[in-house]
Amino acid sequence: MSTATNRRTIALTHREPPAFPGESVGSSLGELQHRQSAWLVSRSISAPAFTRRLLAREPGFGTLASSQLGAASEVLTFRLGHVQRWRLLWVVSADGPSQFTDERTVRVGVSEETTRELATTIGLEAKLDIPFLAAQASAQWSRLTRSTISVNTESEFTRTLSYDVPEGGLDIALWQLESQLVRRLELRAGACLPPDPLPRWVELAVTARARSRVITVPTNVVRVLTRRAPGAGGGAAGT
Repeated sequence: MSTATNRRTIALTHREPPAFPGESVGSSLGELQHRQSAWLVSRSISAPAFTRRLLAREPGFGTLASSQLGAASEVLTFRLGHVQRWRLLWVVSADGPSQFTDERTVRVGVSEETTRELATTIGLEAKLDIPFLAAQASAQWSRLTRSTISVNTESEFTRTLSYDVPEGGLDIALWQLESQLVRRLELRAGACLPPDPLPRWVELAVTARARSRVITVPTNVVRVLTRRAPGAGGGAAGT
């Protein structure tokens, strides 16, 4: 096990996008976007040495005496989490019988600014060139959370959707898988704050906790779900 973090990996079952609400074609489509529930892939807490390294980069902590910074890193920890969710990109209900064709542009990856944020959040130097920084961020986040995380520079691809719409119509929904990377400062399990008078790092920790990071990384994984009228054949899902 890495000395940087103590990890807990969550068993991840295969998850598909949320099903269409209601029973009939065209019903309750407005509710679909509210079904974008997230699930936890993995989480970890930073060991004291890694906590100290991250704290030193937080505003105010770098000016603390070495003994104070060390004390803070024994009491505090950073919780690192990897959460995934399906985000609804587009949904339509087509009348039939007919032929439906449409092209959708899907954006994947993150901007240069977000790449640097992902890197500095886990202690990497932001001065590296972006492709190398993205690779380093991918490797480090994956290692720390013991999960697979790909940080790619922002790009687009086109998804062509083509369906024979049966009598009774067809609902079509396009979903994209997103990763959300979370970093939050917490009190280490079993640790207690020092007695009064509280050292300065306690006040700094309260401010740092308010700066919890949640960074969204759109992936290149998309799914298409369809819903047909009863008796018109089963719904289909595409990649």
